[in-house]
Amino acid sequence: MRFGFVARVTLALALLVLGIFLLKWFYFETKSPVGMPVVQKQEIKKTQKLPDFSKIIDVRERKKAFFDFIRPGVLHANRQISLKRQFLLDIKTSLVTDISWQDLTSQQRERIDAIAQHYKVKSTVDSMAALEGLLAKVDIIPKELVMVQAANESGWGTSRFARLGLNFFGQWCFSKGCGLVPSSRNDDANHEVRVFDSVDASIASYLNNLNTHPAYAHLREIRLELRQNNLPVKAEFLAPGLLNYSERQQDYVVELLQMLRHNKAYL
Repeated sequence: MRFGFVARVTLALALLVLGIFLLKWFYFETKSPVGMPVVQKQEIKKTQKLPDFSKIIDVRERKKAFFDFIRPGVLHANRQISLKRQFLLDIKTSLVTDISWQDLTSQQRERIDAIAQHYKVKSTVDSMAALEGLLAKVDIIPKELVMVQAANESGWGTSRFARLGLNFFGQWCFSKGCGLVPSSRNDDANHEVRVFDSVDASIASYLNNLNTHPAYAHLREIRLELRQNNLPVKAEFLAPGLLNYSERQQDYVVELLQMLRHNKAYL
């Protein structure tokens, strides 16, 4: 009887110790060193892992690898824009030939409003002029221009912001903790370099920035004029519209144009 009691006590203590160990393991292993929750495992799985472009010694092979990596995301993002644009163009055609604004369905109106909100159009799109204004924003950026700018801004995919934040275009954010703090940031500055969950998200955000921000109004004007004259929307035509993308301004545009010429074989 005494041996049975001791065995039961020993077993109970062992289970208690095991329980404490499991509790401590669960608590501390799911916390960061400062006690803040770490990124959940399912979110980590969503985050893309970049190829290590720095290990590709041959310059031509590195260029090909980079452009092959970034191209699918650029094509996908432009395809999504093209679908929205075609919907708006179909609405425009219907309004010119068949129906009035009052004849649009609630689903059509809701989709127009959603597109307008995404492209930061504050006024209600309920006239042909407003629709034309929205169409000036809902348009693609030539893939060649996107790809060379990604190469330029990310150091061919080797920059800290590309590797750690999947940010290929140097996009900023302005709330504390929203991204990565630049090592060369001035003491009085508060911007960070935004972190993305995927390369596709980085590309989509960059395209939306070019299509909505006042700094790139000239790029959109160039594109609109090309459309109105039934001319192709080419990268070299739109590059001057990126004058405000860098503090280097004209030198930056010239560099992009040179990259477009020198990398035709890979684009």
